Amino acid sequence: MGHSIKLISTIFTLAFTLTSCFSLGDDTGINTLLKESSNKSHNKKSILFSKESSLSSDSYQVIVCDNNHSLEKGEVGNTFTVDANHGETILGVESINFTWFGDDTLQIEYDKKLRTFIQEKKVDDVTIIYKTK
Repeated sequence: MGHSIKLISTIFTLAFTLTSCFSLGDDTGINTLLKESSNKSHNKKSILFSKESSLSSDSYQVIVCDNNHSLEKGEVGNTFTVDANHGETILGVESINFTWFGDDTLQIEYDKKLRTFIQEKKVDDVTIIYKTK
């Protein structure tokens, strides 16, 4: 009987610990819209937003999507993600700029000191060109 109680106690402790860890890891962050830019036909757009996180450094992320898309609370970037590279530069709205060439090509110009995590070349039938400044 003593082993059963000890085993049940151990299982409950382990389950509680694991549940707590997973809850802490669920940090969707706070998204703040910084700027949007639509293509010439207004059927696609790029969205730059900041993601504030309590578990990691803040980042700037870019989404390429349909023009009627609205940024959602826990959304993550599907095109370009950067941070300030341990303080090497400052994240600011001027750090990243968009230029559309026609309807299907987007140029993302960004501060070369930013640390890049995601840099897709094609998203949602849009070709992405990158240029550092």
